Order: sequence, then structure tokens, then C-alpha cells
Amino acid sequence: MSKHRPGLVHFKQIYNPKDVYGQGRLVALLDSLITGVYNVFITGIFYTGFLSMYGISITGVGIVTFIPYLANCFSIFSADVLSHFKRRKAALLGAKVLFYALYIIATTVMPQFVIEPRARLNWLIAILFVAHAVYALFSPGFTSWYYHFFPEDNQERTQYFMYNQFITSVLAHVVLLGSSVLADAVSASAYQEQLILGFRYLAFALVLADVAVQALAREFDESGRERVKIKDVLTLPLGHRRFLCCMGLMFFWNLHANLSNGLWSYHLLNHMRFSYLLINVMASLYVVIFAATVSLWRRSVDRYSWIRTFGIANLFWTFTEFAFFCMTPERGWMYVPLMLIQQVLNVGLNLSYANVLYMNLPKENATSFIAFQTIGCNIFAFLGLMIGTWISSLNDGQTVFMLGMEVYPLLFTCLLRGVNALVIGLVCIKGWRLFSSPSEIERVDDIARAGRRYAAGSAAGRPETIQRGTEGDASACARRRSIPPWRS
Repeated sequence: MSKHRPGLVHFKQIYNPKDVYGQGRLVALLDSLITGVYNVFITGIFYTGFLSMYGISITGVGIVTFIPYLANCFSIFSADVLSHFKRRKAALLGAKVLFYALYIIATTVMPQFVIEPRARLNWLIAILFVAHAVYALFSPGFTSWYYHFFPEDNQERTQYFMYNQFITSVLAHVVLLGSSVLADAVSASAYQEQLILGFRYLAFALVLADVAVQALAREFDESGRERVKIKDVLTLPLGHRRFLCCMGLMFFWNLHANLSNGLWSYHLLNHMRFSYLLINVMASLYVVIFAATVSLWRRSVDRYSWIRTFGIANLFWTFTEFAFFCMTPERGWMYVPLMLIQQVLNVGLNLSYANVLYMNLPKENATSFIAFQTIGCNIFAFLGLMIGTWISSLNDGQTVFMLGMEVYPLLFTCLLRGVNALVIGLVCIKGWRLFSSPSEIERVDDIARAGRRYAAGSAAGRPETIQRGTEGDASACARRRSIPPWRS
């Protein structure tokens, strides 16, 4: 077990450039930073603005959004394709450059030559499908490559995820706010369109810089592994019950999370008439809220486990979705407080969800297991987007009068998401042992037993001494500080 260290010292240990694995984590961090910046310009609100700029309707936005998830099902062939490479780095990085050349450059240039809106939509669908289908053959290789660098210790891994998420969020949201100010400053003019296009070209330059950074990470020899058959992608996970339980959770979460993916930004921009700046300021508050609350969520992970923490956050999330259903243009004031609540919960969701894939991931044939996860997540994300797009197109996208207010069809996805979050929360809290690894269960049970002994000793007026080595690292730290173990 690792011992707690001051933040800066611990950071230097995790990202030690003199250590092969620390260097790999440092490359992964830099990759996350650069990716976080260029994703600001090619996803989210700016991507929706780019599509709206060329006359793509809300239904068209939904179609464009779910095409990548359909194309990503080609990842079923990735394990077989990647097994041909003893050294994968060049193939992975080459595939990444090709993907973004199509995803950014081709889709940005195409509307300059194709004028008719439906033809533009068809071309956009074709380009995105080809780009994602080709990249799906290689992208799982990045996950298995970086998996070698993950800390083995539970608390170090938690810290690793925390550092990556926080540092990336800070930079990405600073860029997001700055670009939003620019976009709003030139709103209602031709300069806004030129600015959005310029952002996309800048994003491609950052992709090339990102590839150069990733090339610095150590490559692991894959020649000792057996050739992977396509059927192994579908059959190998069946022998790992805990891994399958985690996959079931991830699959349903992707369906749930994508019910309004892309469509919600369209709703805020075009129905609620919110500015880019307001939307992105609320998104950027995640950084501040992360810094203020991440220690609380980390303690929740230590005491309750990754899965139960995920369930707790989902239970509280339920109420915000039902409240968003009631948000109309006349009740726009609801947006800020609800977003503040969701950002607090987002910290817990992101921190706990980050480890779901890796809790029970076998290192042997990891590429096959990751391909299985990629396929399942994309299929269920595709289903979620299809359901959300269908709901948003009801009544031709026009409002219906109910409960004394005008309701856009898209808002019915809020009700569905609320019910889903409730189900996820209850399942994760009640059945957390089904998803957790044996070591995780033992660690949490040790802390619980230590807590009960402490409470019993306190009630008797003589706090019981906890024997070293029997209660796990978190409660050991608590003993040294003479505080209850569950508050460590």
C-alpha cells in the first residue's frame, strides 16, 4: 500500500519522468490536456453551432450525432487487426491523424462545395461514418497501451484520475470561456461563422501536436501474444462475471447519457436562446466545483467503493432531470442553480465512472476485452441517441401544451433520464458487490469493520486499538491521526 504524501510530492511521484511508467502517465496527462483543448472547438456547443450554421435541423443534429456510434461497432475487428502488429505505435498514430483529417478538415471544407442542405447532411454522414469506422479498428489500441501505465495501488489510481481530470478541466474550460467570449462578441455577424471555422483548423494543428507528444510514450512489445480471433472479442468476456457486470453498467450508462447528447446544446441555443458565454460559463464552473468537492468524493470512494459512489451521485441526479423538464424560456432562471447542482454531482460521476472499465479488466487479452466494451458502449449509445432523436422529433419538434406550460418534445428525455438515474443509483448502491473486485470488497469491508470497532469502543468510553495491517490503508491513516476511519 502507498502512503499518503503531500500533494506536490505525490504528483511528482505519479508523473516521474525518470521512471518509464511515470513518463507514460506524464504523456497521458499531456495528451489529455491537448485533447481537452481541441475538443472544445470540435465538439459540444461549437460543434452544434457549426452544424446549425449550415442549416442542419435538430433531427439532423441527432442523426449526425449517432452516426459515429454506429460506425464504431467496427471495433469488433480491432483485436484481429491490431494482432498483426508487433509494434503498434506508428499504426495507432497514423490512424489518428487520418481520422481527424476527415473529421475536421473534410467536414469543414465540404460545405463550401455542397450547397443544398440535404446533400450536405448526406455528405456529412458519409464522411463521419468512414472516419469513425476506420478509426474504430485502431482506437482500442490506445486504451490497452495506456493501461500499462496505470498505478496498481487503489489510492494512487484515484489520485491519478483526479489529477488528470482536474488539470485537463482547468485548461479546457479556460479555453472554452475565452472562445465563448469571442463567439458572442461577433454574434449576429459573418465573423462568428469565420471564427468557428478558424477554431476547427486550429484544432487540427493541435491534433498534430498531440500525436507528436504521444509518440514519446514507451511502446510495449505485443509479439508474445497469440493472434486474436474475432469470436474471442465476443466469447472471452463471458467467462468473467464481474467484468460482465461492469460492462452491463457501462452499456446502460451510455444509453442513458446519450439520450440528449448534442440535442441539449441545440435546445439551449435555439429554443432557450442562451448565449454561448452563459452555457460555457456554467460548464466551466466544473473546474472550481471539482477543486472544492473532489476530496469529499474521494473519501466516498474510499469508504463506500467506486460503484456505490457512482450510485449515490446518480440518485441525487434524478431530481435535477425532473426539474429540467419544467424549465421553459419563461423559467430560464432555473438553469443556473440546476447546473450548479449537476456539476457537483458530475465530479462524483466522472471520478467513480473512470475506473469501472479497469476494476475487473484482465491484463491478458486486454485488447479483446476493451474491444468488447467499445462495441457494447457504442451500440447502446447509438440506441440512446436514436431514442432521443425520435423523442425530439415528436409533433415535428413543436411544443405541446401540458401542465400549464409549453413543452418541447426533447424535454421528455429529461423524464426518461431521471428514471434511468434512479434505477442506476438503486442497483449500484444495493448490488455494489456484483461489480467490485474482491480486493475492493475486502478493502471496504475492512474499513467498515474498523469503523464499527471504533464506534463500539467510543460508546464504551475506551476507543479500541486497531491492529496494523488488518484494516486497509485508509483506516490505518485514520488511526495514526486519531480520527474515525470512515472520515479518512
